[in-house]
Amino acid sequence: MTEHKSGTRVPQAPVWSELVLMGAGALTAWWALGDLSAKVPPGTRLDYFVEPPFRSPTTDLVLGVIGLAVAVVIVARAKGMWRLPYVGAFVLGGVLGFFCRVLTAGVIGANIGAGLVFMIGLPLVAVVAAGLFWLSRKLARTP
Repeated sequence: MTEHKSGTRVPQAPVWSELVLMGAGALTAWWALGDLSAKVPPGTRLDYFVEPPFRSPTTDLVLGVIGLAVAVVIVARAKGMWRLPYVGAFVLGGVLGFFCRVLTAGVIGANIGAGLVFMIGLPLVAVVAAGLFWLSRKLARTP
């Protein structure tokens, strides 16, 4: 709790909830997108920038449902203006999940998408995350 200049006590911004929502968004996007590997004939060797941590559609489904359930519970409990940064954190997590799918996609040759994720995607994610942090701090200071 922090003191507002009016003397009232204001709770700190729930940054942990936003971080959990980013993780939930990443899991949900991972499941919803599915494998982005190139469609090739059986026996063709694919190159990976990063090997996927698991390749089971069942595991993808379980993680996606868990991520979606966590997001629904947290956003449903949010009050007033806090829903905006919470939904923003979930969407940002979804973008990160998409980036993870691009990085783990099997391709023939170079994974150009991985280079674009590092050159363009991650700086944009950093800017948006900073904006969400700023918005959360501003909401926490509003009595």
